[in-house]
Amino acid sequence: MSRLATSFVLGYHGCDEAIGREAIRGDTALIQSDKDYDWLGPGAYFWESDPKRAWEWA
Repeated sequence: MSRLATSFVLGYHGCDEAIGREAIRGDTALIQSDKDYDWLGPGAYFWESDPKRAWEWA
């Protein structure tokens, strides 16, 4: 593990810009997924440093 690691994580969520801005402002909640294939369990998924994967998921 790097000793220079920061606490900043860049995550991508599969939503359009308008919904993302509303969620950041607290005006709307992101839709929670609860599918059988959600191997991490129910919730809103973010893809660390991977905008392509977020786009595919969306």
